[in-house]
Amino acid sequence: MLTCFRLPMAAVLAAAAAVVAAPSGLAARQPDVERAVLAAIDRINAAFQKRDAAGYEVLTTPGFVRVTSNGRVLGRAEWLKRSVAAPGAARLAGKYDQTSVRVYGSGAVVTYRNNPDGAAGVPGYLTRVMERQGTEWRMALAQSTDLKPPAAPTGPEPAALPAWSATTVAEKEALAAFEAIQAANRDRDVVAWERHSAPDHVIIAANATRTSRAERVAQLKAPPAANAPPPGAQAQLRLMMAGNDLAAVTWSTGAARSLKVLARQNGVWRQVLQQSSPIIAAK
Repeated sequence: MLTCFRLPMAAVLAAAAAVVAAPSGLAARQPDVERAVLAAIDRINAAFQKRDAAGYEVLTTPGFVRVTSNGRVLGRAEWLKRSVAAPGAARLAGKYDQTSVRVYGSGAVVTYRNNPDGAAGVPGYLTRVMERQGTEWRMALAQSTDLKPPAAPTGPEPAALPAWSATTVAEKEALAAFEAIQAANRDRDVVAWERHSAPDHVIIAANATRTSRAERVAQLKAPPAANAPPPGAQAQLRLMMAGNDLAAVTWSTGAARSLKVLARQNGVWRQVLQQSSPIIAAK
């Protein structure tokens, strides 16, 4: 049975071990590293709860991106101003379960179900992409997907993120793998899709349903649904490296803002997580 956890998350690592996924192809799990990642998330969550924008900022990378549950995309400065430091009622410590920690060199991807009983906030899935810088873990990207339709956003649209293009060898390789996966999805090419998908790959759809790798393979093998709409064009795509072996790709397709996390294992880039959040029109 899965249990719910209050902060600190690092203290519940042993209880969460049954649902922590070890990266395929790597050696034994590294619980000390996982505890360090979760301890950093403890500090991030505590800073958010206390509206400590300065403390939150030092726990994120300069290029930090936040994708909200209604599909808005904010850079670090806007997220700190609009959300972390926003005035309002006292924030309660959240509860968490279904915790997954996967470490790839100096990058890590953490996913958990947030506030499953709704007592401290809206229930949903939250993914955090972390990068180790020196001895500290910092957050490079976070994305939320609510378990029920999210409210429409209010206020002005966030400023557009700076234009991005691949410049390093690692970025170009990860981007090529991303494009190969997207092509395999469009062409229903099971062999190519499996080649670029880790055994523990999981998909979180915009409606918060979860699909395993095996379930996605079965979908690709089945005949396409009648009158299925063609995939939307990719817009506002950008890729962020978290260390040398983890990459996060974020993009929009009109109805959703999506995230694909890729890990380099034995020299091959494979997807380990995909998550989408619906894009809700502002009031």
